[in-house]
Parts: sequence; structure tokens; C-alpha cells
Amino acid sequence: MKLRLFATIISLPALSIAQTQDAPPMDARQLLEALKAIREQNEAGIKSRKQNAYTKVMAAAATGPSAAAFWKEAVKETQFDGADHQSAKLSDWKDGDGEALTSKECQNAAKLHLYWLGLSLQHAMGTETKAMLQNIIEFTKQIRAEEEVMAKLDSSIDRMKDRKDRKDVAEEQTVKRVHDQILRTSVGGSPVARWLQLSDLLGDDGKKRGQRAPRNDGQADAPNGWEHTPGNWDGIFTQIILPEFRLSKDARLLEYWDLKIKTETERVAEKKLDVEQRDWLQVKRPSMIWARTQDVMILGQKNRAIAEMFNLVKSNPQHPQVTSWISAIEAAITPATIAPVASPAPSSPGTVAAPVPVPPATAPAAPAVDPFRLNPKPATQ
Repeated sequence: MKLRLFATIISLPALSIAQTQDAPPMDARQLLEALKAIREQNEAGIKSRKQNAYTKVMAAAATGPSAAAFWKEAVKETQFDGADHQSAKLSDWKDGDGEALTSKECQNAAKLHLYWLGLSLQHAMGTETKAMLQNIIEFTKQIRAEEEVMAKLDSSIDRMKDRKDRKDVAEEQTVKRVHDQILRTSVGGSPVARWLQLSDLLGDDGKKRGQRAPRNDGQADAPNGWEHTPGNWDGIFTQIILPEFRLSKDARLLEYWDLKIKTETERVAEKKLDVEQRDWLQVKRPSMIWARTQDVMILGQKNRAIAEMFNLVKSNPQHPQVTSWISAIEAAITPATIAPVASPAPSSPGTVAAPVPVPPATAPAAPAVDPFRLNPKPATQ
């Protein structure tokens, strides 16, 4: 087979001279002008797409029912449109997840998702994060309230299970699943983004990345400096809000840590698992307090931060990170110009330390140098 293929190749006629020669050069000036025009056309088109999508999304996010209707249409267009054999699946979806979208909980989830999608588009259009910060903070408050609503729904489902109301339990479980799915779906991967072809428009070119303050909670920054999952309250704070607070030295940094520590303490207490409580008290809580002290330092309260860092190390000497914490405290209290003092090597029992050399008493003292008379004139005779 290989021999026949080789024979076929070598039997082909040689390429003509015209096919092997390079084409004449294009006019560089005209080429650059044409490329510039194409670039400007592309940028204008993308800007128009983002603006149109933003208008549509924010209009749909005005109310819960309008958001749910918009979400339903997006699901229909991206998952069931264009195939006859999908009609049965579409009917099943309408009776299940589609019906759940008529609930207040799922409508609110769709509204929040679309609103965050709108903010993400605004960010992608180049709006400074600090100009959006208040809206972002208000959004996180709504997400926290939504979490409390879902916690109550969980309790309601548990009570219904005890009464064996199976139909009601199934309906409420569907509502919770659809609700959580909407808020845990990235805005770039949602049915709405696919329907409106927005996934490629939600990136960040990273121009502002170098302006962000470093993270201090032991986690890496987001690749694009933006959280794309609307229900990720903690991600929105750590990737968007806290870096802005650190840049402006906003005291609300500490409010975040106090709330986070309080919330996590309550969550662990509710579970009543001994192993999880030990892990929280001995490892996770001290780590979180340490992260808080780093933000105290950023706020300019160095003495307070060092005192809190020392008390933390003193109270948790067996913590896995205590060695690095001690090094950080030493670096904070030791000026960079002062070399660390070397400890003398321990001597063996019965040995005498080597004498310290003493300069001879007759050694002439070095003459002092007058910096203002580097070139003294000879004395007058």
C-alpha cells in the first residue's frame, strides 16, 4: 500500500513555475489602513452587541415573572428547539422544571441571575469596578437573603417528609433544585447566554488586573478579576469587593471577616459533628482570623495587627501554618536593614571557647577624616 502511494506521488506532474513563485507584494500602507478599518468595525460591532444584550437582559430582570419568562424562552430555544423528537421532552420539562419557574423562589432566582448577567456585561464593556461597587454590594445582600429563604425551605421539606406528604415534598424539592441551579450556573454558560450568544463577550482583557491589591486569604485571584456565578456570595466578595476595599483601605474589610467567621461558626454548630467542630476550631477558624489580621495591616493599623497575629500564634501553637505565621510576624517587626543575630554555636562539655582577639594597645589610631577637607592645602611656612 505504501509503495503504491509513493509511486502515485512521484508520478504526479511537476508544479508549474507560477505555482511555486511568491505573489507580488501588497501595498503596505493600504493594507494597514484596511486592517485598521476592520478592527474599528469589529470593536464597534462588539460594543453594539454588548449594549443590545445589556438592554434586553436588564429589561427582563425588572420583575420576577418577566425574568422567569425570559429564562423559559432561553431554555426552549437552546435545549428543545428544532427537533420533532424533542417535543415529548419539552412537555416533560414544562410539567417539571418549567412549572417550578412559576414559584416565587425560582422567579426571584431568575431575576437575580439576569441582574448579575447585566452587571457582568457592564463590566465587560469597560465600566470601572469602583463605579459599580455599591450595586454589587447590594446584590450580595440579596443573595444572602436568598440563602436564608432556601434554608427555611429546607426545613419545610424536612417537616413534610416527616408527615409523608410525598407529592408536596417532590414539588418543593423541584423548586429548590431549579432555584439553586439557576443561581449556581455561570452567567457565561447559562441558557440565556447561549441564546443571546454572549459567552464570548463576558471575558476581561485583564487591563485592570495589575491595579488590584493582592489577596490575603490564602486563595488565588480569579483569572479575570470577576465572579461569573451569581449565587457565589463569597466569590463575589473575595474576587471583586475585597480587592476594591483594599485599594481604598475601606474599614468594611473587617466587617466582611466578622460576618464570615460568625456565619461559619453558626453553620458548624448546627451540624453538631464533633470532627467538623474540631477542624473548625483548630484549623479553619484560626486561618480565617489570620487572614483578617492581614487586612488589619492593610488598613494601616500595624501595631494592632501584630498584637492580634501574636495572640493567634500563642493560642494555636500546633496549627499547621504556625511556622509561616511566625516568620511573617518576625518580618513585620524586624527592619529590613537589621541583619538577624546569629546564635553562638553550642560548645561541647569540657571545652573552652576560643578567646576573642583583642587589638594591641600600641596600635596607632586611624586619623579621623574630615569630609569637608578631602584635599587640604599645604601649611604655610
